[in-house]
Amino acid sequence: MSRRFPTIELGNDLIGCTVLPELGAKILSLRDLRNGREWLWTSDRLPLARQPYGVSYIEKADTGGWDECFPTVAACQYPLEPGRGRAVPDHGDLWCQAWSSDVRRHAECIQLVTSCRAVSLPCKFTRTLSLSDDNSRVHLHYSVRNEGTQAVAFIWSAHPLLSIEPGMRLEFPMSATFNVYSATPATTLPGNAGLRWPISVRRNAHSIALDPLPGPDAGIAFKIWSDPLREGWTRLVARNGALRMRFDVGEIPQIALWLNAGGWTGTGGEPYYNLALEPCIGAQDSLAEAVSLYDRYAMLYPEQVREWALTVELEAA
Repeated sequence: MSRRFPTIELGNDLIGCTVLPELGAKILSLRDLRNGREWLWTSDRLPLARQPYGVSYIEKADTGGWDECFPTVAACQYPLEPGRGRAVPDHGDLWCQAWSSDVRRHAECIQLVTSCRAVSLPCKFTRTLSLSDDNSRVHLHYSVRNEGTQAVAFIWSAHPLLSIEPGMRLEFPMSATFNVYSATPATTLPGNAGLRWPISVRRNAHSIALDPLPGPDAGIAFKIWSDPLREGWTRLVARNGALRMRFDVGEIPQIALWLNAGGWTGTGGEPYYNLALEPCIGAQDSLAEAVSLYDRYAMLYPEQVREWALTVELEAA
């Protein structure tokens, strides 16, 4: 059952955003006030609602907006001792929890500090969203502290579902190479590793161009993740503006892409039309596979803090 939740509104003369602390500190809206474009996708089927820990995100909470996935994306069993075999839920521990929130006003910017404690790991996760008075950038600073007595392993992924339209262009560094995590049965990709954007995709033997992006009638859906990057940026270009992400590859080494052009839905009915650009720490979606198959994950020792940052800029046309 859905109900209304209190939100925190942040903005300046150029951009605005809306955050729901009670629902995993979800960024529900990211708007360019100069052209009226809403960059974040919102489901018209699943209502915003509190869900119990351990339920399927895909089935119950794929409502759109920007969530944080920690310490896994795909549901799995924790792969290391102590705690080997403990269940870690779909899209991690954070999205189903209410986060604490603190709005801090400074001379030239406003900050929203949100935090919560993970369930499967003894970790405190904090995200600080900063918005200056005079530009169209949102700066996100992350901090995770291990409050336990044993080392823990994790992967992290930002999970912003973006609203798209035919003709948009998606840009990555030319040196970026990608691996396939998943694809719908009708979607054929040219191999599983070493792919470069734009990828050659086929649907039932018909070629589908990805540059520019196709419409929802393309009927494809897939997720890919990058090898460690040399440059930390990506850009989604629309007819009247662009969204650019920037990050330090020493802090955030990879990026993933989920593209759903009318190829998949987790709730039945008509497939969705959206994409997610996901800067991430660790390989693929499963923490267990990141450890056992790819050796790409982060370790956090007792009382250790790991920090990273990400900037999102809305560019005017």
